[in-house]
Amino acid sequence: MSERGGDYCPISMAVDVLGDRWTPLVIRELMVGATGFNEIHRGIPRVSRTLLSQRLRQLERLGLVEREVSGRGRAGAYLLTESGLALTPVVWAMGHWAAEWVFGDPSEADCDGLSLIWRLHQHAIPTKLPPQRTIVHVVTTGHGAAEGWLELSRSGATVCKDDQGHDVDLAVEADTAQLHRWLLGRTSFPDLVRRGDARVLGPSRLGRAFHTWFDMSYFVEDFRRAERRQRELVTAVQAG
Repeated sequence: MSERGGDYCPISMAVDVLGDRWTPLVIRELMVGATGFNEIHRGIPRVSRTLLSQRLRQLERLGLVEREVSGRGRAGAYLLTESGLALTPVVWAMGHWAAEWVFGDPSEADCDGLSLIWRLHQHAIPTKLPPQRTIVHVVTTGHGAAEGWLELSRSGATVCKDDQGHDVDLAVEADTAQLHRWLLGRTSFPDLVRRGDARVLGPSRLGRAFHTWFDMSYFVEDFRRAERRQRELVTAVQAG
């Protein structure tokens, strides 16, 4: 039963659907290509599996998500329905607003290397990836330190937190917080290398190309507007 209490308003109804911490994040994961339960959970590691299951069932009941029927013994894929897809601009708009108005540098609690490496593979641009299979060993340092292995090729990107024994073609080591900043487009990877916050070990052709394989543009314009407004404010204060 709705808790709107007589507040007969479309915004109130939308809050009923999206007004908790986890539901917009579940939709975010489906938006960026996750389909399996474990995939969705890896993108939102801080939600319990029980709560995630409840949220997915709720989204099914609301008609935002449908579960694809699969073969016997195999879990079905979760897909956004037409109604769910219509929500994606709303979820993106929430992110754009936050990036411009309330977002800052990552705190120690925000630093999660495993989550970062998982997110990195979601940002891969298939057409920019190497034509042949390329294994990248990613090591994050500092708070939230972790390691993972990216398997990249034109057919897509996969990630594993355990060493599968493949020959490594490129190794990338970087401070977790700074790599988070790059992932969101707040700094460039070459700048991280120049500052000593990241280093790349391997063939120079792969090292030079590494940062071009990923799309970090989602919120760049929002951050630029925020930075421009901050500079203008500082200038106005100094002039006053």
